[in-house]
Amino acid sequence: MKLGMRQLDAFQAVMTLGTVTSAANVLATSQPAVTRSIRQLEDATGLQLFRRVRGRLEPTADARELMETVRQSYAGIDRIAQVASQLRRRHTGHLRVGCLPAFAQGFIARTIADFLADHPKASLSVTPLMSSDVVRATRSREVDIGIAAYDIDVTGLDTRPFTDCPEIAVVPAGHPLADRQVVVPADLAGQPLVMLGASDPYRQRLDRLLAGEGVTPARLVETPTSSALCAMVVEGVGVGVVNPITALDFIGQGLVMLRLAADLPFVTTRLQVTTGSADALAAAFISALELRRDRDLAAVAAALNPAEAAAAPRHRPPRR
Repeated sequence: MKLGMRQLDAFQAVMTLGTVTSAANVLATSQPAVTRSIRQLEDATGLQLFRRVRGRLEPTADARELMETVRQSYAGIDRIAQVASQLRRRHTGHLRVGCLPAFAQGFIARTIADFLADHPKASLSVTPLMSSDVVRATRSREVDIGIAAYDIDVTGLDTRPFTDCPEIAVVPAGHPLADRQVVVPADLAGQPLVMLGASDPYRQRLDRLLAGEGVTPARLVETPTSSALCAMVVEGVGVGVVNPITALDFIGQGLVMLRLAADLPFVTTRLQVTTGSADALAAAFISALELRRDRDLAAVAAALNPAEAAAAPRHRPPRR
């Protein structure tokens, strides 16, 4: 007898719920039918999967090992259903966006508001991901558009520069540095610092800069996201160095942005799967992304130097 889904469903239900009665209730069938399916599975596999002990089925070691494979099979079926659902939604005007956490709050919210003003019937899903996961999700078509940190070029993906703008210093309102227009790395000496986690490449770049300047902080608080860094600065935990687009979300909350006299570009890359056909909805969303980026960077320039906002460069040309 060949293995069938009925036998596997019965096996999975008994293993998960522990009794034939519960399995029969969940499967909307009778207890004898579940028992018969279990026996058929044992005949098909040549294994004793359960011992009959005082009217109950107790799984054997073989059953527990087989259950791991059954779980993987069900996960594969669920994945097929998920992908099919995503493909259906794509045909009805649904976009999936994966972006680094630095963009997953204010920036992406503003972009979506802009986009929906012109495409009110579109639907979207946004998933914050670490940069390596953005690449993976874009390649596997789990997202239609990705934004990852760093300057990357991945085979099989359409990669385009998205930002290449200077990182800035951020301090709480009322801080002794808050009245400066420009700070240098030496100004951070003896200050409590809030920084990204030690494994972040941009954090490592900042560490090298500060070490080269002989800068030692009064104390150090680490956090994995730029948003959390800015929130801590607002609360007076310390000062920090961060990308300006995330910092813009906190301007009205008491965060002060300052130019940093150091070459610390914040580089990000937009990703798509390379295809032979153009997707009009995705192209429209990319246009909204780029327009919002330029508007936000213009707002950053105005916040950094209101008197010279009109003359300040809005966006450094992306590097290839």
